[in-house]
Amino acid sequence: MDATEVRVLDINSAFYGVPAETLMENAGKAVADFASREFRFSNCTVLCGGGNNGGDGLVAARHLSTGFDVKVIMVRDAKTPLARKNFRRVKRAGIPVRRYEKGMETDGELIIDAMLGIGISGELREPYSSISEEVNRSGARVISVDIPTGLGSESAIKPDATVTFHAVKDGMNEKNSGKIFVADIGIPEEAEAAVGPGDMVYYPVPEKNSHKGDNGVVLTIGGGPYAGAPALAAVAALRTGADLSLVFTPEKVRKVVASFSPDIIAIPLDGDVLRTEHVAEIKKVLPRADAIVIGPGLGNDDETKKAVGSIMDECISLNKGMVVDADAIQVFGERKGNGRVVVTPHAGEFGELTGITLPSEPEDRKRIVMEEARKRRCTILLKGNVDIISDGKSVKLNYIHNEGMTVGGTGDVLSGIVGALLSKGAPAYNAARMGALINGTAGNIVFESMGYGMTASDLLMAIPDAIKGYTKSG
Repeated sequence: MDATEVRVLDINSAFYGVPAETLMENAGKAVADFASREFRFSNCTVLCGGGNNGGDGLVAARHLSTGFDVKVIMVRDAKTPLARKNFRRVKRAGIPVRRYEKGMETDGELIIDAMLGIGISGELREPYSSISEEVNRSGARVISVDIPTGLGSESAIKPDATVTFHAVKDGMNEKNSGKIFVADIGIPEEAEAAVGPGDMVYYPVPEKNSHKGDNGVVLTIGGGPYAGAPALAAVAALRTGADLSLVFTPEKVRKVVASFSPDIIAIPLDGDVLRTEHVAEIKKVLPRADAIVIGPGLGNDDETKKAVGSIMDECISLNKGMVVDADAIQVFGERKGNGRVVVTPHAGEFGELTGITLPSEPEDRKRIVMEEARKRRCTILLKGNVDIISDGKSVKLNYIHNEGMTVGGTGDVLSGIVGALLSKGAPAYNAARMGALINGTAGNIVFESMGYGMTASDLLMAIPDAIKGYTKSG
């Protein structure tokens, strides 16, 4: 598990009912319990950094102080709210606390390393490098908290054991981490199994000095028999933060599509439906787009299907992000994606794509979706009462939506959201999990005021509020 996924878990844990303070308390207690159980010692020194890893160490010190001679050395002042809170608790408990100074001895029969956690890379800087060197040559038994300080660097702490939380972190092994003990600190199952606010840590926030087009150009290919679907997808892409939203649509419905918003760039194709003769024209524009949404409102004309197949092959060849939705899903068939394709079927469309009738048992559904995603080298976002999202390696569920979202067009909005996230550089699996969350949250916002009278176009104005609620910069 990498540092970003740990952040996802922390945020989602609070969302699903277990706050960060509880997780820290459980983590520190797990370290103290492990130390008491596995090592013989009478005195202990806890080395604490300023972040939440240091906070875990402070909790451990408090629990160990009831049976052992414990002192705390603060390598940095506690800076996170939880670390500061636990620092105050340690002081109130009467545990000796000193600020680290150069040359200070970090002695003790047992040393607990709670200086730096995940998310730190490269060689250690002072004073951590000197402290690490001193600890490694001290002869004391050493326990690291979550990961050894400096893991992966030459100057890292080399502990006898590491108490890590929830799952082994990337890069850890017995050679660099000693005996690895995975502690259950009470992270709720939903925090990992289901999407939540934590998944939005992957949202690509624009740089302050970015220019038009830097934050995503989405090309939607749709319409002909239907005009609303491609328009909904195109506007949803803009509401999600894409800079430009282009639509290739047959001349028959171009004016209708364009009338949805002056922000859409609607490009006409001769005739009533997408045909193979249009493919060359579309291919000329594909390099300009960062992601393609194909399918909304296209219909099932045989020549349209041939054109869709040719466009898909070109997008895969160009390594473009692509959302395959609605009438394009069955055309995708047995194609192998480029790792940047998201297919968004409901159960019926999944059957058309794979020939498989999905069972009602959730675990069986998850397994089948995962297998089919792996076979096709794509991410599948199976829409339903509970959405299932998988890239063939990982799988998540989405419970965040409401029964009012059965209204037509919400799937087109979802496609536009996912397309925008792909265009902004999000990997396919992350775009799908964030897309499901944003779409469902926007639906819930609208449902609060409109109830069962909500429509898909109502979601469009709620998308920015959904994103703003989950991101710091809004």
